[in-house]
Amino acid sequence: MNYYALVGDLKESRKSADRKALQEVLLTQVDAINTAYSDCLAAQMMVNAGDAFQGLFLPQAPMLEICDKIRYALVDHCGVRVGIGFGTIETGIVRTQSILSDGPAFWNARQALSLVREQDYYDTRTTALYTDVPGFQTITSLVNQILVLQDQLASRWKGTQLELAKHYLMHHGFEKVTQTQVAKEMSLRVQQVNTTIQAMGFFAYLDTRRETEQILMASFGGSAL
Repeated sequence: MNYYALVGDLKESRKSADRKALQEVLLTQVDAINTAYSDCLAAQMMVNAGDAFQGLFLPQAPMLEICDKIRYALVDHCGVRVGIGFGTIETGIVRTQSILSDGPAFWNARQALSLVREQDYYDTRTTALYTDVPGFQTITSLVNQILVLQDQLASRWKGTQLELAKHYLMHHGFEKVTQTQVAKEMSLRVQQVNTTIQAMGFFAYLDTRRETEQILMASFGGSAL
């Protein structure tokens, strides 16, 4: 059986003015993901080495949404790099200890993380996907180019734009909700939300992110489109 392995780290976390607070945010978000996506977990996400994290997920897991939940939970503190690998696991799987699992899924995830570091597109890249499973190379290459473009767009968000993205993705994921609802939740005027969303191209990001997610689920053995 094939799985998604996720490995990641925090960018320049050692330069943080408050590493303890940063780690607490990471630990809290890892726990939140383990709870919210428990049905999609093969082995729970966990933090290791202080600023690194990993987890093992079933093929139907919404991996891009999970990546965004990690990224935007930490966006006020530091950047995040994530590698997603797809493949088999050669060891036993202990649900509470993903660090005990190993095999091509994790090897591929580490290769994906290396791609983020080495081909960083002027320090804008956050996420990459890699697999050695036959038949998936073409779609993986296409998905990676889409992820690069999505990261390029998101890297330009500042101030209120970034606050809106964080609020929306942390509370709603890729679900489509009205601008009126977002305005009410953030105590902003609807016109202000509308102007901000248009300026940042947020719905284009959201729609392409969702469609990419659904293609991955369909192609890599999850739910159908």
